[in-house]
Amino acid sequence: MEKNISDPDFSVEDLSRALHMSRVALYKKLLALTGKSPLDFIKSIRLKRAARLLEKSQCTVSEIAYEVGFNNPKYFARTFRKEFGVLPSEYIARKEKVAKNGNP
Repeated sequence: MEKNISDPDFSVEDLSRALHMSRVALYKKLLALTGKSPLDFIKSIRLKRAARLLEKSQCTVSEIAYEVGFNNPKYFARTFRKEFGVLPSEYIARKEKVAKNGNP
């Protein structure tokens, strides 16, 4: 997953092939381990990487969206908001505020 994180075409089929599992077996295993479907799992990994990049890099939100495998920055922002409850720009602002003030 980490090796292909920036590939927007990396799919559930690719993940199942890399793990030498059928799609059905992968679905059942991921659902049991994480409570997420393979597609949601891939998206979650990408969003977590994006959050780390937003905290540590000086890249724009669009650059980070492309770097973690999203083709559309607007879709990335909407998906990020669904996962973290804030837009990526708000996430950056909160992290900067915490770093500046030293409190959450």
